[in-house]
Amino acid sequence: MNDVAHIADPVLERALLAVGRTRALGLHFYGNFVGIGGAPAGLGTSRLTIDGEPPGIGAPGVSAVALATVADLAVGSAIRSHLEVGARMATATLSIQHPIGPVMGPVTGRGEAEAAPGDHLSGRCVLLDPQGKPVGYAQGWFAPLPPPPGWVQRPLPWEWDVLPQIDVPALADLDVSELAAVAAARAAGERAQQHGTSISEELLHFRWHEAPRDHASGELANGPELANRVGHIQGGALYGAAAIVAAQALGVPLTKLVDGHYQFLRIADGDLLHGEATVLRRGRLASFVEARLSVDGRTVGVGMFSFRG
Repeated sequence: MNDVAHIADPVLERALLAVGRTRALGLHFYGNFVGIGGAPAGLGTSRLTIDGEPPGIGAPGVSAVALATVADLAVGSAIRSHLEVGARMATATLSIQHPIGPVMGPVTGRGEAEAAPGDHLSGRCVLLDPQGKPVGYAQGWFAPLPPPPGWVQRPLPWEWDVLPQIDVPALADLDVSELAAVAAARAAGERAQQHGTSISEELLHFRWHEAPRDHASGELANGPELANRVGHIQGGALYGAAAIVAAQALGVPLTKLVDGHYQFLRIADGDLLHGEATVLRRGRLASFVEARLSVDGRTVGVGMFSFRG
């Protein structure tokens, strides 16, 4: 690496590492940026870890958005262990019980799944803090998908028997898509520092419209910083986007999220993701919100979220 200006910039340092890991190991920029990794596990299991945010920027701990991403990948990887290496799957539903209070990384997602006939592929995972204490749970249903024509699916980073060398590039060596992802991460870092939020949450940066009380409406630009391996918005990021819209409708920080259930109706592959949410009940101890995400007027997902008072 021949750049030295980034040394005092932990967000840029993490973003360039994420580009290097994406090139060498696969996965996607978003997962690599929040520090998701792992190693081969036994049949029907997975064991992934997530580092959390670059140090000293915004809110401490692993955000609800980042936890959703590692939960999605941990459940999917446990299911994928019954299939061929590199198999492509789409998340159909994802349910998560979130930790009460901030959890410092690394957090481990320990996934389990049994072999099942046909397309009914489901699994679960427990989220563990650095001391091995359970702090959250997730379960999901996945559907196998063929890869796009002419596209070869690479192994996930924790499916490699021997990891290839990771070269961290300089800014001058990035292509247009990589430059856009790095720029988005740096802008998210600035917002996180300003708002006291997490960078992974600020990567899902909605532009909000005026809305009545107990409602929210906004749009999120779909860029390479959020894309999965085939260019659609990653499943955990979609869950996180719906949760952010729900929190906006309620007028509370995302840290008050207790649990959520999101249904992936369609892929999210347009330029803009539109989010709307309605508070169904606002209570003293618990509140409940429905959120919908759409692209080009078509609903791509529906989520139900619970928040503590």
